[in-house]
Amino acid sequence: MDMDNLGLNNDVSVGGRKFHIQTTYSDSENQIIANAFNEGQVVDSREVAVADEIPMAELKERMESIHQELITEMEILYYMSEKVKTVRHASSANKLGLLFLQKQLLDEAVEHFKLALEIDPQFSEVYANYGKALLMDERYDQAIEILQQGAQQAPGYADMQYYLGLAHLYKEAFEQAEQHLEKALALNPKYGEAHFNLGVARLARYARTAESEPNQTEVDEAITHLRFDDGNLCIPNRARLVELAEKGAFAEVVDAYLLNKPRDLLAKFMNVENEFYLKFMYGGKGKDDSFISAYIEDLQELVEENPAYADVHNNLGVAHLIQCRNLFLKALEEFRAALKINPNFKKADKNLKLAENDGKGFLILLRAILK
Repeated sequence: MDMDNLGLNNDVSVGGRKFHIQTTYSDSENQIIANAFNEGQVVDSREVAVADEIPMAELKERMESIHQELITEMEILYYMSEKVKTVRHASSANKLGLLFLQKQLLDEAVEHFKLALEIDPQFSEVYANYGKALLMDERYDQAIEILQQGAQQAPGYADMQYYLGLAHLYKEAFEQAEQHLEKALALNPKYGEAHFNLGVARLARYARTAESEPNQTEVDEAITHLRFDDGNLCIPNRARLVELAEKGAFAEVVDAYLLNKPRDLLAKFMNVENEFYLKFMYGGKGKDDSFISAYIEDLQELVEENPAYADVHNNLGVAHLIQCRNLFLKALEEFRAALKINPNFKKADKNLKLAENDGKGFLILLRAILK
């Protein structure tokens, strides 16, 4: 197959930024790969498998379709942003902030977290998300200020303490880092990232301070924290860092770890629900059956991978209610179509009236859940 001239490239100006959209075909992987770049950094991507012997004309058509889908995705993202700013709904602003954060569009993320707190200053989760965005942007003092406000409001929020610990760690304020990471673990003893960072912070006291005689008990405890694995850890070169610590190369551990950018350590997201909610509410996808079905498939995969995640089960329940809502609306359309064909069709008239009357409660219920 002739692979020449299969690449697609476009610049898209939206939201005050210029994104470069690039779509290519990988012959070795039999994949179409589409990426959206912001200043050379990938902010969104698609990988779509294709058949081995796909005809050239069909391949080009499929590539153009995926390329355009990604362009549209970026345009919808900023369209939703304007809609959320207009309706001034705190939860939506927070969800959109998380979506921008996932794409590492940090200025937009901060803007929407600020908006959410302006609308609802008691929205505790936003302080953690806002602090995380500032951390990823390496604005440590501002992150600490926001996170301290959140911690005062929600002292039982483990993420708040973890982000505070991480901010102090990057400021090389190791004792304060230890204090906050210990609080995070007191709130959630299985918090893998908090364990690892507490281990680094404790070793850093020996590597970066005047303490010349390491306390062996503390060293052993620090290494135990480094070894802790909840199965979901995303720490670059973790095995190598543990090995260095076990050899007593504490300075190497700390130096190597702090070479990681906070945005690399905090890049793990599971925002399937946020993106769905925003597109459902503001992106014109409310009646798109294929969109809703794809979302349910994503959630079902997450449930299989993480059966103990209560929030995923909850989101799947809401998604099924949305499916019911769309089927209900289709049923109303069919009853009306029947009456249009035959205005004297008593059974259709009765069914329509019953559905319209009794269905109001269901629609009110769904509206309340989505708020």
